[in-house]
Amino acid sequence: MGRDVADPDPVSSAGDPGDGAAPAAIFAAVNLLSDPIHGYIELTKRLGRDQALRLGFGEEAAAEEDVLDTPWVQRLRRISQLQTSRWVFPTAEHSRFTHGLGVMHEAGLWARRLYPSLREDVLRVASRDPAPSEALVVETLRVAGLLHDVGHGPFAHYFDEHVLHAFPAPPDPRRPAGKRLSHEDLSQLIIERELADVIRGLRRAPGEDAARSAFGPGESIDPRWISFLVSKPRLADPSMPHWVRRLQPLLSGVFTVDNLDYVRRDAYLTGVSAGPVDVERLRRYCFIGPAGLTLYESGLGALEMFLTARLFMYQQVYFHRAVRAIDLDLREVFGPSVRALVGEGSPADALGAYADLDEYALLHQAALWSRGEMLAAAPRPGDGRVTPEVGALWRNVLLRRPRWRSEMEVRAGYEPDAYPADLVASLGTPVPGAVEIDLATVDARPADATETDALLSIAGRDGRPAGPVSRALARLPAWSLIGRRYVRRAESDAP
Repeated sequence: MGRDVADPDPVSSAGDPGDGAAPAAIFAAVNLLSDPIHGYIELTKRLGRDQALRLGFGEEAAAEEDVLDTPWVQRLRRISQLQTSRWVFPTAEHSRFTHGLGVMHEAGLWARRLYPSLREDVLRVASRDPAPSEALVVETLRVAGLLHDVGHGPFAHYFDEHVLHAFPAPPDPRRPAGKRLSHEDLSQLIIERELADVIRGLRRAPGEDAARSAFGPGESIDPRWISFLVSKPRLADPSMPHWVRRLQPLLSGVFTVDNLDYVRRDAYLTGVSAGPVDVERLRRYCFIGPAGLTLYESGLGALEMFLTARLFMYQQVYFHRAVRAIDLDLREVFGPSVRALVGEGSPADALGAYADLDEYALLHQAALWSRGEMLAAAPRPGDGRVTPEVGALWRNVLLRRPRWRSEMEVRAGYEPDAYPADLVASLGTPVPGAVEIDLATVDARPADATETDALLSIAGRDGRPAGPVSRALARLPAWSLIGRRYVRRAESDAP
């Protein structure tokens, strides 16, 4: 992976392109990465001027390998994909890095598929603007896929909930005030402040045909396009090119290139059979129409199949009772531990320090704390110390000995206006230090019908609209809930 510095240059060692060197020369432009989900993932390698010209490409300042080899992307190797689920499913040791590569690949497949209809849509709606080249569209979406998680902290979404949400998000006139900080906000800052130069230097997408793989004259990726695409909640920004706005649902829609990868990847690497997921059928039946991203009616079954598999993964893996029990203990140590390492400030104001905060750093320190080292009765933020109580609890977490046992569970699917309050009430009430009521919810389908129908249209077999997608997916609940009553184990009952 990365630069093949030990390999001879296929161009310079092959001689004149007319003697058969051209087939070999193309291997200087693209690496193949083996992947258990996608087979092979392509990654562009930076070419020298002579190499680029010989292959029909223009000069370039960067390639995908340069984005991949930045400290920010390499840091994702040290952020687990499945947080505490990997302590319950032993083979789930994959990282946000490998997931990002998969999303990049999936995004490229979707961009290639959608480009013809996207180009027609641009010419129809925004005819005064030149249509982007296929390579620019493909590479923009690939980079967005690779970088969509670049702002994640240790334990990923858990870090959002228990650390980042304590801070306000950077002000942005495109959204209402009051938003709390999230990893997507940090991703936007990293993309625009730390990775902008290398993104601007890209000039091609993977491929052997320069006519389809090279950007058009004068084209480059604006890092703000990537920042816009990875934002959550999605932004409304009429200043963005029309074609970039058309791609937005692929990162924040009814289905996304993100969850199309993680559902399959997490199922495979946990060993859980989530049922068939026919992503290719879904992709083949999608196009860009007058209403934006559109699914031909024949692909509805594939969409429902995928959303069902996604729901199953939440119920069986992400919301597993032992996973949630570990999370209850982790909740008590997480905030003090992060403050011990990086202080009390917002990561948005100190990206340099945030770059060094990963799970390796946190778990190394947690191991010391659990052994009784680096403890203090009154630790100061940033001094690397925690209280003895936090250190003792880290020992439980690291040895997978949760202090909580599930004694009652309820499950429900419901619509936004029909929250199962009575069922939840049957779990009882929490008792500090003795009883916890844990409520895990997931949107089985996008719950807001208006929002859902704006993100994906359905085209009937006769060419006319086939009704809103929210109605087509009505067999799935808007929300799925697993509620559990956990009781504190006696010390003698600890596993």
